[in-house]
Amino acid sequence: MKIELADLTPIKKSLSVEIDADEVQAETNAVLRRYASQVRLPGFRQGKAPADLVRKRFAKEIDDDVRERLVSRLWREATKEKGLHPIGDPVLEDLKHEPGQPFSIKTVFEVLPQFQVKDYRGVEARKPPAAVTDAEVGEALESIRQSRARFVADEARLAEPADVVIADVTETAAGEEPKVRERMLVEVGAGDNPPELNARLAGVKAGARVDATVRYAADHPVERLAGKEVRYDLLVHEVKRKEIPPADDELAKELGEFDDLASLKARIRTDLAERKEAAARAAVRQLVLDRVLLANPIPLPDVLVEEEIQHRLEEMVREMMYHGLDPRKADLDWKQLRDRNEEPARKIVHARLVLDAVGLAEGVRVERAEIESRILREAERIGEKPDELRARLQKGGGLQALETQMVREKSLDLITSVANIQNAE
Repeated sequence: MKIELADLTPIKKSLSVEIDADEVQAETNAVLRRYASQVRLPGFRQGKAPADLVRKRFAKEIDDDVRERLVSRLWREATKEKGLHPIGDPVLEDLKHEPGQPFSIKTVFEVLPQFQVKDYRGVEARKPPAAVTDAEVGEALESIRQSRARFVADEARLAEPADVVIADVTETAAGEEPKVRERMLVEVGAGDNPPELNARLAGVKAGARVDATVRYAADHPVERLAGKEVRYDLLVHEVKRKEIPPADDELAKELGEFDDLASLKARIRTDLAERKEAAARAAVRQLVLDRVLLANPIPLPDVLVEEEIQHRLEEMVREMMYHGLDPRKADLDWKQLRDRNEEPARKIVHARLVLDAVGLAEGVRVERAEIESRILREAERIGEKPDELRARLQKGGGLQALETQMVREKSLDLITSVANIQNAE
């Protein structure tokens, strides 16, 4: 077997393999014997038909089978002999398969980049402040008040900003059939309402009919509305005023955990501090990782980037379906979505390769007990039995993927722990 290996780029290889005609004939004879032992031809018992007749009857099938077997075997043996670890499937660029002639293939494929990770110790970073201000406590308390708000119907009320009207809404876009939505809740003055509609809703009362014509800009984020003129006709059934409870001891007691407003504010401050501290730690980890990536530019295999893009798009589709949306009926520009996800995908692949290199350099390992602990926590989170989750992971290679992910997490923990982190003033 003759093998020629060429570097097209640091991560892209060209591999040419050739075997002589005798080896091709030996493979052909093996395939022919297998066919002859299995086929049944008229006038012969199974496995008893003459080889020449089988060869004539199944010439194309035998030829295709020989070619596929040889391509697979030569690719496997050549990459093993050269110590190569391809990622993804090879691209077959050339194949020569003529009767009585040598058999040869030429493939192009990608491999992981080979590099020595550097400058991952002592990375300088500043940790954002995590102190909680009185204003933030006030905003959180206001959010609680808003969540406890009630909407009270008032037949004589004239709608004001923050009120809610219950109305049948007919939406008619130019050149399209009207769309009717019954008993919709529309907040008066809401920022996501068209200004023309907010202006018409101000001062309405139950039983009123109002209309508004809206001309949407060509770059409007909702594609079905972009560049269109839409008329809205509303039949108002009710006007409800918003009643927000005061920030007092009664509000705290209604929540069921607090004796007074002071204890509620203390809990709010504690929760905010914990969340801000967690966010600050996450921000530092990301900053440290970003700086290590800048110090280690590497070529990224296209196959890994494409896999990550596809994974991100599949996650988006699953999220749409979870919320009851049919991706097939959505007006999505898949090319635009793919292009938008390319840069984030490249960053993710870059981070994985660098963290793998850090883990290798530092001998980072994950113990079996750590994996089991992660499985138990994840099973509890998703409401699945640990044994069932473990079995599911084993079937699809998920356990190895989980271990790899945990090694990367520990590698990121390591470079963060040895970073030079200063608290921001």
